[in-house]
Amino acid sequence: TGIAMRVELYGCQITDSPCSNMLGMMSGLISDSQITASSTREYLWSPGVARLVSGRSGWYTHISSSQAGNEWLQVDLGSVKTVKGVIIQGARGGDSLQATENRAFVKKFKVAHS
Repeated sequence: TGIAMRVELYGCQITDSPCSNMLGMMSGLISDSQITASSTREYLWSPGVARLVSGRSGWYTHISSSQAGNEWLQVDLGSVKTVKGVIIQGARGGDSLQATENRAFVKKFKVAHS
């Protein structure tokens, strides 16, 4: 079992209303270079593949679940935005349902901003 995540953010420009649009993780509007993380297992599991519903694998930290606690995934939205929602999904990968990558997910997370 490991720690892995795919994500989409919902929100809008600070002046827009209503405020419920996807902010660009799935569409690619947010580029791979705008997504960083505390660590990554390997290139195929890099932060840039942390896109919800994609055929790609998802971000997978190199820290095992027994050592979990301070990992982070950061998305640079490019400008000030209002974030109204976050949808997360576990990893996708491996050749079987027993593969470690298919048992990798996040149980708890928090959203911060700067």
